Amino acid sequence: METTTASRHEVNLLADQLERAFRGGAWHGPAVAETLFGVDAATASLRPIPAAHTIWEIVLHVTAWTDISRRRIEGQPIVKVADEQDWPAPPSGPAATDEAWRKALQALEEAHRRLHLAVLTLDDDRMEDPVAGSDPTLRGLLLGLLQHQTYHAGQIAVLRKAGASARREAGGAGGTA
Repeated sequence: METTTASRHEVNLLADQLERAFRGGAWHGPAVAETLFGVDAATASLRPIPAAHTIWEIVLHVTAWTDISRRRIEGQPIVKVADEQDWPAPPSGPAATDEAWRKALQALEEAHRRLHLAVLTLDDDRMEDPVAGSDPTLRGLLLGLLQHQTYHAGQIAVLRKAGASARREAGGAGGTA
């Protein structure tokens, strides 16, 4: 089937918004990648707000849902997601190295890249297609993912500030805030 510019208008808008929510240029403020810039493993591992997730946990969670969303777009009927898939556990103690953190960031980048490419293969007439285990349509899935990215970018920004404040109070140093 030949794709025309008109049949890809909505897809292109959604792909652009996904890029903005992930890389930057979004109206709401810093995107996911912008909030993570300069964060090191020590900062990513901090839990400055008791009972809240760490930055590292959020990165693994966002990576998981970016990948699950792509797989759903590609037709995989993922209905139920196990807790350990939803919120994968990051390394702790001596295993929480800067190298392990870089690998987590690379996995997030790769998941986003693959999702973006999958979205760009769609046509507007597919936006009403049903999606198993998600919002009922591809459009709903993509809009929900945009909301998810934005929500977690805000959480990361708050955790960075809280972590920097906690480190100042403790007289410690570490990742940038």
